[in-house]
Amino acid sequence: MFRSLLVMGAATLLALTQGQPAAAEATKLRAAKQFGLGYVQYMIMEDHKLVEKHAKAAGLGDITVEWNTFRSSDVMNDALISGNVDFVSLGVPGLMTIWDRTKGSIDVKGASGLNALPLALMVRDDNVRSLKDFGDNHRIAVPAVKVSNQAILLQMAAEKEFGFGNHTKLDHLTITMAHPDATIAMITGNKDVTANFSSVPFQQRQGKTPGIRRLMTSTDILGAPFSFNIVATTSKFRSENPKLYRAYLDALKEATEIVKKDKQLAAETYLKMSKDKMPIEEVLELLNDPEHEFTTKVTPIDGMIQFMARTGNFKNKPTSASELLFPEAQQ
Repeated sequence: MFRSLLVMGAATLLALTQGQPAAAEATKLRAAKQFGLGYVQYMIMEDHKLVEKHAKAAGLGDITVEWNTFRSSDVMNDALISGNVDFVSLGVPGLMTIWDRTKGSIDVKGASGLNALPLALMVRDDNVRSLKDFGDNHRIAVPAVKVSNQAILLQMAAEKEFGFGNHTKLDHLTITMAHPDATIAMITGNKDVTANFSSVPFQQRQGKTPGIRRLMTSTDILGAPFSFNIVATTSKFRSENPKLYRAYLDALKEATEIVKKDKQLAAETYLKMSKDKMPIEEVLELLNDPEHEFTTKVTPIDGMIQFMARTGNFKNKPTSASELLFPEAQQ
């Protein structure tokens, strides 16, 4: 009798388990972006509801996509770790920082490239002709001190200029300032901002102002273009929402193709979504600039990663960029 009850109980449990549907994927996706033309694909994805389109095609039905704009990667890192966003867009330093912090827990990695755009160190002091000309009275605005793309690039440039081990030589001059605010400070001469390590299109806008010029670029420092932005998420979100994860990446690919094939539409969407007052002709000029590549491929980033592993306070030190990327980001 006891054995019969056990068999019946096991059969009932099996039937109940088999009758349950697989765990449903999320019905809401939360994505993050920053300021500037480098995020034009996101603006196209938002305006044209491309994630929703690909999610529906994947059989997920109607989903909600929430877009948030952050000033820098350090803020986005905190939002991702706290579970307030699902996808973020990070520079190499931001990606390495969050990869190190989450390794063995939620395991954040890069899922796709976004673009390869040069960053420029703009100055408005005629006496500053090299990094050695910066003095204690100068201030260099970056999106986030010590952790942003620009902050690490400045450290790499300082080590080249002042010698091995002197990468922090200019750190005490850096201040955190969002790109729009830094551009206003540079153009108006307010807040004692002498220089701004900027991005597209803010560096071009500054360059059109008399007295402001480009001192160096990320390409000068690294010797080649690099991925300005990398799309990242958690291993947990990727494993629990495989269709939604793929829908987001497919939407990104479609938006990237739009930028490449229909620059007029891309420019119009950027102006609409960003509320930027730049003439559309200038936006088109930037989109057509051969130095500005919008691509989902991750360009070689090992140089910056190795520099950060050597100079930074990281518990986990990667041997190559592949450790920081999901397989689909390495294709």
